[in-house]
Amino acid sequence: MLKTPFAPAVRWTAAVLITLLAATACDDTGARTATVSVERVTGSWRAGDDTALTLSADRTFTASGLNSGKLAGTGCPGGHTDGDWAFFADDGDGLYMTSPRARSGSEIGLSFTEQADGPCRLTLTAVDDGETLCATSDPETPCDLGVRFTRKG
Repeated sequence: MLKTPFAPAVRWTAAVLITLLAATACDDTGARTATVSVERVTGSWRAGDDTALTLSADRTFTASGLNSGKLAGTGCPGGHTDGDWAFFADDGDGLYMTSPRARSGSEIGLSFTEQADGPCRLTLTAVDDGETLCATSDPETPCDLGVRFTRKG
């Protein structure tokens, strides 16, 4: 079998394309995905008592509890963690990837400063007219993890 350094990138690109196709679908509760602006998603979000996320306008985030409960299987770092976030957008070649220039979108990719033992499989999908950010690990099923972040406040 021929191995190339591009094989993981090809798989990742395919996953991203599938994710965006699924973004037009409904989740298992019938909630429709929504396109939201940077201004709509910046701020503090909470999912239960132990999981919190703050998205900043400068495209950085802080989080805690992303490895607990239903998120345990995502491979994300635990405790207090941080990194960068971006909307998925067309890169100009018809491929959808996270883009720091995108001002709106329906899916948000998180890039962690420190990775856990393996890849973190977590995307946030805007649903409920942007009032909720769902944790998603399966690009074909928005909100598949059953974890919904709502505004902390």
